[in-house]
Amino acid sequence: MSTFSITPLLKLLAQYQDAEEKVVTDDLVTEITAAFAGILGQGEVTDTQRAALLTALTFTGLYNESKIVSAVVKTMREAAVRVPLNYHDKDFATKKRLLKRNNYHGGFVDIVGTGGDGHNTFNVSTTSALLASPYLLVAKHGNRAATSVSGSSDMISALAGGPHILNIAPEAVGKIFANYSNLAFLFAPTYHTSLGSLARVRKELGFSTIFNVVGPLSNPIEGIEARILGVKNRELGKVFSEVLQLMGCQKGMVVCGDVGKGLDEISPCGKTFCWRLIAAPPGSPSGTLATIEEFELHPVKDFGVPLHPLEECKSLSPHENADIVKSILRNEVAPGNPIMDYCLINSAALLVVAGVTDDWKDAVDLIKEGLKEQASLKQWEGYLAGCKAYESDKGPGVVPAVTTTITNGVTSAANGVTANGANGTQ
Repeated sequence: MSTFSITPLLKLLAQYQDAEEKVVTDDLVTEITAAFAGILGQGEVTDTQRAALLTALTFTGLYNESKIVSAVVKTMREAAVRVPLNYHDKDFATKKRLLKRNNYHGGFVDIVGTGGDGHNTFNVSTTSALLASPYLLVAKHGNRAATSVSGSSDMISALAGGPHILNIAPEAVGKIFANYSNLAFLFAPTYHTSLGSLARVRKELGFSTIFNVVGPLSNPIEGIEARILGVKNRELGKVFSEVLQLMGCQKGMVVCGDVGKGLDEISPCGKTFCWRLIAAPPGSPSGTLATIEEFELHPVKDFGVPLHPLEECKSLSPHENADIVKSILRNEVAPGNPIMDYCLINSAALLVVAGVTDDWKDAVDLIKEGLKEQASLKQWEGYLAGCKAYESDKGPGVVPAVTTTITNGVTSAANGVTANGANGTQ
């Protein structure tokens, strides 16, 4: 591994900080991109220079600049461990075809928050991913808790009965999608292995760096069709939507609940600020970026769901949260439960952004129907079965029978495929 210096870049950042007119030039973006390519795997950068770069980007405010964030995200994803996917696999191709519904094309989706909003709420994004899985191909990217009681992977581990669920090799993910479930959990450290060497530096710095910003954007799987990103303050909403736009995302929404300084999910207690990417019209030239539409969502007005105080949606321990999720998946939670409604509006929003329906209330009804038929539970059980089959690289065993019927024309087939009879794509 070659050693190289980023001292010239650090001098450039010092000049930027001192400049009266601060302009993010293409040269600056190129230099920062090269530095992170080195840090993430192509060369050896000293801890002193790593710390200096992260500090400079934070205190110049450049760690929140959309051009720079999108460049670093691209570099992170290029350095990440790949998820092998065989799009020519008959079962996988059939699953994608059967999942198509209205403007959803059967691609991967994700829902994730930045964290760090200080509210310590329930594992809403992870639960919403589970609830949406009968209708969408969900590649949930997540990590351990950094600032909350229960992070995404902490709750998933508790739900699965142990951390073994996080050790699934990337090579198994595509096979699980093809044969077992519409759902997979991508544990961030498994894919972003180069970040391990930065852990000590980041801990010693003691403040947020650009890695706190780019993490939620760095899902390693290819072919993400739609995503929802929750941000911890309203100022980040425009940044993240512009980053998604620059990444070429055509379906996406950034959300920030109007609670305190901000809530990184759709709020159960009032309005939520939204920045939604609207796909370029059919026939647009290749490379045409999506447009960004700003608006607000409200639980009652838009989703038909009652308001709940955020205090009733707090996170407990990972195991306590997992017990609540089990009750939700088994359809044992009474209507009007605060956490249930909190998850309903967020999972419903994912269906709308993906294009399953264009009506927020209709999306809520779809999620409810899936819960009534325990379709989300079956997708989770299918994922567990797939993980067990591939945990020792033994290849697939017997695919468990998963049979249920959901109204509105959606049927869960024996291999976890969601077939849509309503749009004639069976």
